[in-house]
Amino acid sequence: MTLILTFAAFFLTVGTALQDDDAPPSVRAVRVEAAAKPTLDGRLDEAAWAGAEVATGFKQLRPNAGEPATQRTEAFVLYDEDALWVGFRCHDTNPDEVIAQLARRDDWNISDKVFVSLDSYGDGRTAFGFGVNAAGVKYDILTYNDNNEDMSWDAVWDVAVARTDDGWTAEFRIPFSQLRYQTGAAARTWGVQFQRDIARTDEKTFWAPILPEVDGFVSRFGTLEGLSGLSSPRRLEVQPYLASRLTREPGDADNPFYSENDFIGSVGADVKYGLTSNLTLSATINPDFGQVEADPAVVNLSQFEVFFQERRPFFVEGVDVFQFGRTRAFNVNFRPTFFYSRRIGRRPQRGLSGDEFVYTDSPDQTTIATAAKVSGKVGDWSIGVLDAVTMEEQAQYLDPDGQRLETPVEPLTNYAVGRVKRDFREGQTVIGGLFTATNRSQSEPLFADITPDNAYVGGLDFEHAWGNRAWTVSGVVAGSIVNGSEGVIDDLQRAPQRYLQRPDANHLSIDEGATNLSGVYGEFSVAKTSGKLIGSLTANHVSPGFDVNDLGFQFRSDVYSHSGIVIYNENDPGSDLLRRWGGNVNWNVALNGDGQTINRRLNFNSNVQFANLWGAGLYVGGNIGETYNDRLTRGGPVATRPADISTNPWFYTDSRKAVSAEAYSFLRTEFVDNPEYDLSLGVDLSIRPSSSLEFTVSPDFSTEFDTDQYLTAVDDEAAEATFGTRYVFGDIEQTSFSLGLRANWTFTPDLTLQLFARPFITAGRYSGFKQLSEPGTYDFDVYGRDTGTLIEREDEFEVIPGDGGEVFSFDKPDFNFRSLRGSAVVRWEYRPGSAIFFVWQQQRDGFEPFGDFDLDRDFGAIFREDVQNIFLVKATYWLGI
Repeated sequence: MTLILTFAAFFLTVGTALQDDDAPPSVRAVRVEAAAKPTLDGRLDEAAWAGAEVATGFKQLRPNAGEPATQRTEAFVLYDEDALWVGFRCHDTNPDEVIAQLARRDDWNISDKVFVSLDSYGDGRTAFGFGVNAAGVKYDILTYNDNNEDMSWDAVWDVAVARTDDGWTAEFRIPFSQLRYQTGAAARTWGVQFQRDIARTDEKTFWAPILPEVDGFVSRFGTLEGLSGLSSPRRLEVQPYLASRLTREPGDADNPFYSENDFIGSVGADVKYGLTSNLTLSATINPDFGQVEADPAVVNLSQFEVFFQERRPFFVEGVDVFQFGRTRAFNVNFRPTFFYSRRIGRRPQRGLSGDEFVYTDSPDQTTIATAAKVSGKVGDWSIGVLDAVTMEEQAQYLDPDGQRLETPVEPLTNYAVGRVKRDFREGQTVIGGLFTATNRSQSEPLFADITPDNAYVGGLDFEHAWGNRAWTVSGVVAGSIVNGSEGVIDDLQRAPQRYLQRPDANHLSIDEGATNLSGVYGEFSVAKTSGKLIGSLTANHVSPGFDVNDLGFQFRSDVYSHSGIVIYNENDPGSDLLRRWGGNVNWNVALNGDGQTINRRLNFNSNVQFANLWGAGLYVGGNIGETYNDRLTRGGPVATRPADISTNPWFYTDSRKAVSAEAYSFLRTEFVDNPEYDLSLGVDLSIRPSSSLEFTVSPDFSTEFDTDQYLTAVDDEAAEATFGTRYVFGDIEQTSFSLGLRANWTFTPDLTLQLFARPFITAGRYSGFKQLSEPGTYDFDVYGRDTGTLIEREDEFEVIPGDGGEVFSFDKPDFNFRSLRGSAVVRWEYRPGSAIFFVWQQQRDGFEPFGDFDLDRDFGAIFREDVQNIFLVKATYWLGI
């Protein structure tokens, strides 16, 4: 509490928030009858526009915050029975310098743009945004929680642009069916914001002023008045699809499941139905995500699962309503993700291995039979409900007798998520709750020891702002319970997230025979979010038994953590050389349940942007002093983590130019006798030879030397110092290189070609094999030097312990892995909401059991690996009923 009071006093005396007490501007929408409706051509030359009320007087967000815009902008709003019409006149004293780059929808390129954002709920926290650039490229954005953006949201609407003698114009038609609002004969008042970006000067202007040092976006909108007689848009939208896929790859001719040409056809549909004017049901039946870009190849040497971003449209769009567990903090460590939608349709969890499986044909992912979600508002309540069903998956196999048989690899599973939030004080106070459930039909006894029967998570959260939204206090509390067989719960207790079997942990133990696992999570933050000086203090706790991994993502439990950050941003440096600069200092201290400090980091960041729109930054930080590492031995005794220091300088050039670049480097080293190091170098080079073509080249190189790479654990009573188990490690020198290549060719805003390729090479050479010599230290005994004898054989190393223990061996761990992921996607939106995709994907992977890195040799070897080609054609058609 003393720390929080000190934090508050510091900010009150040093960083007073800018206050924005001016009344918000307003504009009136004018109704037009059917005969007077505009023609959507972008020209704004109809009589209806001449009679519309004008919104003007735009103010800069940058470069000169609060100053009048350098170019005049006028916005107008009309509406008819079915749609809202918005027009922009963008006057420009140098119309030939308007930048108009073609790109795929929602591609945030360098162009002049205009946007209209509508707070049709009137809650001051949610807005539906629609934008267009001067070349006619569309953007749609869902803003939630006042200033969080969801670029994945796509609506069905239309827009046209036109060039004029003194600038350009834009004309929007936004169907009411794409918005959510209260209906009735009485006039309605919505929040509204108009925005214009001028690319050549990097000027961003707003009709209702948005200042960089005042928190909030939707809460700063002006008002749209005059809307009356709006009917409830309870319309049905159906988007059926038809897809065909051909997979060609080499294989074993003796494998009865192999086909050189594997053809699959599928049909399905996405459905949206307006339950009320504020609530929408979205559903997908037998979804196909073939046009989604593949995950990058990785080599994971840790015990923790790799987190991949969600890219599937159904699960990306509108996911904002399910956000939970995030306080208004600028830095937090050890926070779980409560809803990780990639659990739905995951790879089957039962693998097939053993002599009884001569050949196998197992699905790569679980089939999603149906998924549906309801989202929207009822009064001051925001509601989100999602439910998805994945089918029981069967794998085929050939047994030693030559019989083709089937066996289940994933049970029938139902996933459910429910989220509610209640707004008070015009959105300045919010309380809410979350409930998730995973229920599996364990029809086959074999699943009982592989997957839990069910898992449930429930929680509450709140946020309270005051001082013109300059200060916020927020918190989260949640609990979880997982039910399953004794074997499943035992596995969960021993999993990397918790390691309850640790022999020297006084507060942990395995609950033998348990059939459930439960725990709690809590987080509390106080933050100052407005002013030049902002920051936050956060404390959170994850109990040992807390687990959300059936429908969430969590990498550790058993931690008490507190974090803080102080940020200073100067947006008006008063210099002809600088546009803005800033920096922050942040820290985190974390302890496990035994009171051992497992993290003690202090970091400094700085950044600057120059008048020519070049920029640079520097990060310096590290682990202050020696701390404990209770994950190094993967369930064994605690070790220590040496102090380290990291630095990360970076810079970027003016992105408005035809050629621009970003570059970074990263270096980390530890303070030990044989120091570890990590070095990374990367560049992103963008080349735009024309307004419709862009190339991106992104090489990344890294090399590292680690002295504590875990290899295995060997039970041996002679290893008394480490509780009867030898924890075997090695030094590893790993070198990696990747090259991201992209080409975007936009023929029209509705017809695009995207090319992508990413070759990836990594090699690791091991040496210095050793064992942890004493718990609670970073001391190791090297085999053949400090203890025992190390014998190298053809495919393994054999260790004769020096303490008379049992001889053991482990496989040679050296590796050389290379891969190529590539794709080409043609997308044609032939009518609003309807598209045809032509997709080609290629994948090559190779592995060799040696650890040396040779870029020329390994890069060439990629193209000698077996290749998998996938060809896909998919067509969708949007129907509004």
